[in-house]
Amino acid sequence: MKVDFAGGGVGTAFNELFTAVKEIVQTVRAFGPQLKKIENTLRKIEPIIKEWDEFNKRLDRNPTEMDPIKDLLDRGKGLIERCKRIRRLHVCKKYMHSKKLKAFNAELLGDFKLYIQLLDARNNGEMLWEVKEIKMEVKQVKELICPGQVNGVALQSGLGAAGNLAVPDAPDFIVGSVVETSLRKLREQLLEEGVSVIVVTAPGGCGKTTLLKKLCHDKDVEGKFNNIMFVPVSKKPTLTDIVQKMFQHNGLKVPEIVTEDDAVHYMQQLLIDIGQSPVLLVLDDVWTDSQSIIEKFVFKKIKHYKIVVTSRYEFPHVGLVHHLNPLPHGEALELFRQSVAVDGRSLVAPDDDIWDKIVNRCKGLPLALTVVAKSLRGKDRSFWETKLLNLSRLGLDSDILDCLRKSLDDLDGDPLIKEHFMDLGSFPEDRKIPATALIDMWVALYGQDFNEMQAVNDLHELVYRNLADLVITRSDSSEEEDKCYSSHYATQHDLLRELAIMECNQGEVENRKRLILDLTRNNFPNWWSKQKQPTLGARLVSISTDGRFSTPWPNLQLPEAEALVLNIETNQTKTYALPEFIEKADKLKVLIVTNYSFFPVELCNFHVVGSSLRRIRLERVTVSFQSMGKLRLDNLQKISFFMCDIGQASTSIDAKISYAMPKLVELDIDYCNDLMTIPDSICEIKPLKKLSITNCHNFSALPEQLGQSTSLEVVRLNSCTNLLQLPNLIGTLQKLTSLNISDCLNLSTLPNQIGQLDNLKKINIRGCLRLSELPRSIVRLRNLKKVICDQEREDLWKPLKNSLSSLNIMAFEEEPNLDWLCD
Repeated sequence: MKVDFAGGGVGTAFNELFTAVKEIVQTVRAFGPQLKKIENTLRKIEPIIKEWDEFNKRLDRNPTEMDPIKDLLDRGKGLIERCKRIRRLHVCKKYMHSKKLKAFNAELLGDFKLYIQLLDARNNGEMLWEVKEIKMEVKQVKELICPGQVNGVALQSGLGAAGNLAVPDAPDFIVGSVVETSLRKLREQLLEEGVSVIVVTAPGGCGKTTLLKKLCHDKDVEGKFNNIMFVPVSKKPTLTDIVQKMFQHNGLKVPEIVTEDDAVHYMQQLLIDIGQSPVLLVLDDVWTDSQSIIEKFVFKKIKHYKIVVTSRYEFPHVGLVHHLNPLPHGEALELFRQSVAVDGRSLVAPDDDIWDKIVNRCKGLPLALTVVAKSLRGKDRSFWETKLLNLSRLGLDSDILDCLRKSLDDLDGDPLIKEHFMDLGSFPEDRKIPATALIDMWVALYGQDFNEMQAVNDLHELVYRNLADLVITRSDSSEEEDKCYSSHYATQHDLLRELAIMECNQGEVENRKRLILDLTRNNFPNWWSKQKQPTLGARLVSISTDGRFSTPWPNLQLPEAEALVLNIETNQTKTYALPEFIEKADKLKVLIVTNYSFFPVELCNFHVVGSSLRRIRLERVTVSFQSMGKLRLDNLQKISFFMCDIGQASTSIDAKISYAMPKLVELDIDYCNDLMTIPDSICEIKPLKKLSITNCHNFSALPEQLGQSTSLEVVRLNSCTNLLQLPNLIGTLQKLTSLNISDCLNLSTLPNQIGQLDNLKKINIRGCLRLSELPRSIVRLRNLKKVICDQEREDLWKPLKNSLSSLNIMAFEEEPNLDWLCD
């Protein structure tokens, strides 16, 4: 690929350097390893230069901010030309040039690190970044607009509140000629001219979404459509929110959209802007009441733009309808056998007749087949016979939910897993559920003997039984070692969620253990709207409100509630009032507030939060440290902020958090972009054991008072790209066992006192590109067991091996670590 950069300059310099490197790799063997690394780096940079070029051509501009990059490329070309002349010169001169090549590659990779992350993050669909300006100083970032802000407009995390529009991965194993036939037919219809909308319809559990994932990853479809957006629509879609996500996905400034007519206008303009290349829009799980959304997204005058819809319903007036059929018996049997197997083999071998009859009862529906099969894994023959007997009691016209419910009956022997399955219904449809939210809820609900590790194990058990899926968005093993799990998310098929809610809604409302309410506009249930509401016995309460909710909360009697989940969606309102009945819920232990709107919302009524709470998790809300410092949360042990605005007044007015939360053990702050530092008084909280401030790219310093936090065991500061140094008094943290400062790009030194951390067992400095030396005191870390770093910094730690024979240095190639983009 030859890049012709707008206005010459960088594109020309890049092409000349790349050509020179490829030539010299073939002719000068003396510098082979270094030149190969430079060639690999240039291949990564090539698409970035091309996209930069196309961006500037669209804006008809000749930028100057890339001039330092041009100078670097020119300097590299000069270095390569000098290497050509070195044949049999003195060994020292070869060594000198080899080091220069190595340094040039590191400098080049350092300057483009964030651009490479931008490109890969967008391609991987996890989230979109924008880098405004990169200075010439290696690895210095002047302004990084990161998750939470693009062009001054709030973003949604790909795995947080709003989700992303990249095509999800499809399962590797899919049985059946039915799927292959549908794939082939849909591929042909998509690639031919004239068809603008295709509706894929089938009963729930047939695999419509899986089919579309496979279709979008088909090489011919990917080759045709350069821009594929995969939009989960679900039961209560918000047109404005969908269009805003589309702008975010395409790296454009996200507009504030008030009406649906405005949304349609912006959508059309977006398609015109990106319409130079073919666009495929997938609207997944559209309900019958949402036909108008499909119609509003049809713009027949825009060429090379097509829509594929999945639905349990037919929309014959909208487009071409494709029916996805259940699996025939032979293919259903094969899927069942694959699903019941453990490590490729079945642990039992019942009669073929039993296999056939159970498979027949699942009616060829992949979801039913896999759920039933996994409930039988490792069970003896009598269990299989009981399962067949239960399924045989279903009528011939029974639906998939009846079949799935019979599989739930098998969980009666493991009641806690069944409880967890029903708890998943507390979160909205088609949303990724943070494992940290489930952990907070389960630890509060299921007694003192239930810990975070048990919660994670139970989540894995649900996945093993195909009652949920687990998405892990980064491969950092240190997370599990530190019991963090911030990159773990649960998802659930909408039919399974329906089943969970049906199970929760059994019996009179006063006697239910869970109360799950989904409020549309201001339509409260009749029993709640009465002047005198009943006293409810629910221990878990989940209330979801849509963007049209505005009525003040009526009273609710929740004397037994221990967990409250509030799922928020807002349209034009910028504030959200917490319900006042929280103040009277004396047994409430955990509060989870998640804003699923595109823009953040300010929490009002925060004073109603009571002293009984032990865990609070807030997502995409605005609530300042100053307001929290006025509360009395005497029993609070953990508070988590994800993509929140919490930094207001934290520097000018030191809110006495230590008074408000005297028993706090864990503080988690993730993707809070306005945070620059934390109040000094946080360091006065004596029980504090875990401090996690991650992906906060404006966070620049920890208070010197951190040395007062003598109970700290884990400190996680990874991907705080503006962090310059650690406090000098860090050496007083004698209980600290784990320190993670990975991808802190501006951190250039470690404090001298770090050698006083007698109990430090693990340190992660991978991606600290400016860290070139270690303090001498590092040799005193007698209990250090693991160091995670880049290969370029491995030599800094090797001297410790002389005194620490058990030290494990895990060195990785110095390549951009994308893990911190995938939270």
